[in-house]
Amino acid sequence: MDSIFIHIFIGLIGILLMRYGALMLTKGATALSASSNFSGIHIGLTVVALGTSIPEVCVSFISVYKESEELAFGTIIGSNTFNIVFGLGISSLIINIRVLSKNIWRDTVFALGSGCLLFLLLNKKLFFHSETNYLTPYDTIILIGYLITYYLIIFASSKNKKEIYLIKKIPKGLIRHHYISRDIIVGLLIIAAGAYISVIEALLLSEYTVLSPRFIGVSIMAICTSLPEITTTIAVMRRKRQDIAFGNIMGSYIINFLVAPSILTIKGPIAYDYTLNYDLSFSVLICMLCAFLSLSSRYLRLNKVASILLLTLGVLYYFTTYLRG
Repeated sequence: MDSIFIHIFIGLIGILLMRYGALMLTKGATALSASSNFSGIHIGLTVVALGTSIPEVCVSFISVYKESEELAFGTIIGSNTFNIVFGLGISSLIINIRVLSKNIWRDTVFALGSGCLLFLLLNKKLFFHSETNYLTPYDTIILIGYLITYYLIIFASSKNKKEIYLIKKIPKGLIRHHYISRDIIVGLLIIAAGAYISVIEALLLSEYTVLSPRFIGVSIMAICTSLPEITTTIAVMRRKRQDIAFGNIMGSYIINFLVAPSILTIKGPIAYDYTLNYDLSFSVLICMLCAFLSLSSRYLRLNKVASILLLTLGVLYYFTTYLRG
């Protein structure tokens, strides 16, 4: 029993390292983008979303390296679910979210599309009559192509528009690029170290307990790797930029479902356990709910009633996930 608590404690250290590294990476990358005259929407949907998604990518890659595909896919799927259900749920419980639908419907629809596309590519046995379910490097071309299309549309639609920065504009003369580069490099190294520690301890915890790698991935690892997204969302909410906060969650959702699985195939095709379809389907359905809300009226409104609904769905999901083991 004592050894279990030791592994949990060491795992928490790894998680804290990932969170600190993600914040350092995002800070450096955002400052670099601001000094290069990138607009706020570009920073939010590219740099910030990528920076806050790095922990999921690192954890998933190391999990596959350690031959635990369940933990890898579980972390990716569970992180997206937690971001929407609890990120938006807790935020809308604190402050009513009211965003112009035209500002976020594109990101929400693309997020839904990324989830559906990943579900299609992972379930080759169901849709393509293959003997097993797996993800190949060829599937990566489709996923990355979808991501490139998304970013091309973002840059095209925001061209010639005056956007608000997520951070204050910094005069170029006052920026010390060697400090920014240090933040980016050190941040990545800290995230990688934290991810390695977390994965090792998660796998050991799975051996010591009855918890499966899948459950640890969709719950413990997913919740912990979601901390950068949640922290960023709350920080932006405080600045009354609810559209950017919502866009950050959707941007991270897209990156987690397109970039993270693509990186996993570097060493070749990876197997996918069909039992994760329950978790992936729930994540897609929650995103579908957000897409419906953003398209059904001029404003997307998330009040306390919607917050309670999201949080209730989240609790029910994790309860059923625990029962499934």
